[in-house]
Amino acid sequence: MRHAEPTPTRAPLCALVLLCVCGGLVLGTVAPVAAGAEPPKEWDGLQLRKSKRVQRLYVRPEATLTGYKRVRLERLQVAFDKDWDPNRSRTVTQRLTKEDFEKIRNALADEFAKTTRDVLEKAGYRVTEEAAPDVLDVTPFVVDLYIAAPDKMSAGRSYTYTADPGHMTLVAELRDSETQQILARALDAQSTHWGDTFQIATSVTNMAAAQSIIARWARALSDALDAANGKD
Repeated sequence: MRHAEPTPTRAPLCALVLLCVCGGLVLGTVAPVAAGAEPPKEWDGLQLRKSKRVQRLYVRPEATLTGYKRVRLERLQVAFDKDWDPNRSRTVTQRLTKEDFEKIRNALADEFAKTTRDVLEKAGYRVTEEAAPDVLDVTPFVVDLYIAAPDKMSAGRSYTYTADPGHMTLVAELRDSETQQILARALDAQSTHWGDTFQIATSVTNMAAAQSIIARWARALSDALDAANGKD
């Protein structure tokens, strides 16, 4: 799987304008895919493959995850759903601030890092910060986080944002850590069920529903590594 040819400078996935639109995608210059329509068969030279683990998987021809025993996980970047406006019907004193939105992003990113590390290491794949022949780079994005937010509590008290239901879509890019050659991109959308919540508080964070979704994504990655390395 090691490819010797030069590879272009790595660009953030955000630069590819990844947006969820009615269950479809805007992928660079690709037109939006309507709900239920066939996804594009090719994405930046990657080919669409069937997957039991994620909704859409694009893979570089002849690429494989064989030989990767460790993962270098970049910090999750989070974008909110374009239709999410928790301040629409709030008074000025009840509105969420830029700091509140940043706390949500950081809380989800922290939970993503912790849960993914726990799942991968339990499966035998150590999370590292170094590049090496056996290290797989994973760059994750949540591109459409939607959280239904109740009234903000009074000053000095913690407050909670709930998702009932909520949703978020993961776009993850997999690269060889040494050559930075792209191996695959995966996309998977998940929703909470009625009764589940994303709870993001100022002093105590409890995101059981989000944690469950993140763990599912992490298991999909560990399962793919297991399959490539003959551990099925």
